[in-house]
Amino acid sequence: MTKTVSRSKWLALTAILSAMASVLYFLEMPVPLMPAFIQFDFSMLPIFIGNIALGPLSGIVITIVKDLIHLIIKGAGATGGIGDFADFFTCLCFILPSGLIYKRFPNFKGMIVGLIAGCISSAVLSGLVFNALVVYPLYDKFILPMAAIIGMYQQIRPSANGLWEILAMFNMPYTFLKCVVISIIAVIIAKPLSSFLKINKDTNQQST
Repeated sequence: MTKTVSRSKWLALTAILSAMASVLYFLEMPVPLMPAFIQFDFSMLPIFIGNIALGPLSGIVITIVKDLIHLIIKGAGATGGIGDFADFFTCLCFILPSGLIYKRFPNFKGMIVGLIAGCISSAVLSGLVFNALVVYPLYDKFILPMAAIIGMYQQIRPSANGLWEILAMFNMPYTFLKCVVISIIAVIIAKPLSSFLKINKDTNQQST
C-alpha cells in the first residue's frame, strides 16, 4: 500500500464515520433527571472508531464535521450554537486521552485505559470546569439568565444551589455516564471490528 492510498483510505473512512456521527447526532433523546436542553445521543461512537482506528486527528475531524453539519442544518436553535461548541469540547476531552494512550499502547489493555482516561477527562474538564467557566456564562450572556438556568436544576432538586454545585451534582456525573455507555458499546464492538482497527497500525507502518 502506498502513502497516497493510505491517505485516501483515511479520508474515505473519516468521511464515512463523519456521516454516521452526523446522523446519530440528530437522534437526540431526553435525559431523565436533567434539564430539557440536555440531550443524549450516540454520535461519539463513530468518533471513537475513527479515533482508535485512524488516530486522534480523525476523531477530531469527525467531531468538527458532525457539529458543523448539525449547526448548519438545525441552525443555532435554542442554545444559539453554544450546545454544539460544548459538544465539541466534550468530545475533544474524550478523544485526546483515549486516542493518544491507544496510539502508545495499541492493544486491548491500552484501549480500556484510554477509555477510562477519556471518561474521566470529559466528566471533569468538560462536564464541570468548561461548563462553569465558559459554556454556562455564555448561556447567561446570550440565551438565558443564570438564575433561570439554576432554577431549571432546582425544579429537579430544590436544594441545589450555585453553578458549581449543580454542575458537580448533575452535569459531571451525566457526562461521565454518557462516556461510559459509549465506551461499553465500543468495547463490545471492538472484536468484530478488529480487522478494521488494524488500519491504524498498517497506516503507521506505511508512513515510516
